[in-house]
Amino acid sequence: MGKISILVTVLCIFFTTMSGTISAEETFRLSNQLPPSHHISRGMDVFAEKVAEYSNGEIKVQVFHSAQLFKDTEIVEAIQEGLVELGMVPVNKWSGMVPAADIFEMPFVFQDLGSPQKFVEAGAGDLLDAEFQKKGAKVVFWVDYGLVQYFNNVRPLKRPGDFKGLKIRTFSKGSADTVTALGGTPAVMSSSEMYMALQRGTVDGATTGMPAAVSRKIFEVQKYMTIANYTTAQFFVQANMEWWDSLGDAEKEVLLKAGKDAEKVIRDSIKDSEDAAYQVIKDAGLDIYELTPEDRAEFIRATESVRTEFANTTGELGKKLIEIAMGL
Repeated sequence: MGKISILVTVLCIFFTTMSGTISAEETFRLSNQLPPSHHISRGMDVFAEKVAEYSNGEIKVQVFHSAQLFKDTEIVEAIQEGLVELGMVPVNKWSGMVPAADIFEMPFVFQDLGSPQKFVEAGAGDLLDAEFQKKGAKVVFWVDYGLVQYFNNVRPLKRPGDFKGLKIRTFSKGSADTVTALGGTPAVMSSSEMYMALQRGTVDGATTGMPAAVSRKIFEVQKYMTIANYTTAQFFVQANMEWWDSLGDAEKEVLLKAGKDAEKVIRDSIKDSEDAAYQVIKDAGLDIYELTPEDRAEFIRATESVRTEFANTTGELGKKLIEIAMGL
C-alpha cells in the first residue's frame, strides 16, 4: 500500500505541474475585419508571431484579415458563442449590452493620441473588462486606432450647421448621436460596406480615421475631409470566455505577453500611419479643412447633449469612466 500511495502522489504532482504548461501544437483563430494593409492588421500579425515565439512554437494563432470569418457587426456574437477563439472587436459593438462602452465615442473627450492608453491604464480598462467577462468575453489586449475625421461629397464641414441635410455613415451609437446633434442623419454600417455606399451615393459622407480611409480607398469616392479629431474608435482583441477559462496559466501568460507587444507596435505606428494617410488623401486632391480652436469650441457646445445623455444613462460605471477620462 505504501508503494501505491507514493505512485498516486507522484501522479498527482505530475498532473498538477502539467496544468501550468502548454499543450503541444495548438492552433487558434483570430478574426480581423480590417485589410492586411492596415497598420492595426500588422499588429495582429505581430501578436501571432510573438505567440509562436513565446510558446516555442507550441501555440499558433492564425489571423484571418478582411472579415474572412466575421464582419465587425458579427464579431461580438461570434466570440460570445465560441464560433471563434479570438477576435478584433470595435469597443462600440458592445454598447447595446454594456452601454458604458460608448465612452470612447463621446465627442471631444480625449485630447490627443496618447489619451486612450492613459485612460485604459488609469483603471478604465479593468472596469470595462469586468463587465465584458460577465457577457462571455475576455479582453486580451487593447488596440488604439487613432483619431476620427469626417468625409463627404457635398460641401466642406466647417461648422455644425454644415451637417444639416447630410446622411453620414457612422460606426456606433455614439458616433451616430454626434452626427444627429450636429444636424445630420446617421447611417450605421460596417466598415467593409462603406466604400460601396459612398460610391453609390447611399450616404453623402462618412466618419472614419484617415488610415482606414486610405486602406478602404474611400478617398477615391469623396471630395472633402474635415480634420475634426472629435473622437477615437477604440478596439481590442477579445477571447471567448469559456475558451479562455479552459487554458492553462502558461497559455494565458503567453497570449497576454504577446498582446502587450502588439499593443506597443500598434501605438508606435499610429502617428506615422496618420501622417502617411494624410499625404495620400491630400495627393488625391480632396479639399481638406482642419478645425481651428474656435471651431472646436463651437462643436463642443453643439455636442454637449451627447455627453450629458451618456452620463445620465450609463449608471455608476459610466460616471466612473467619465471621471477617469476628464481627470487625465
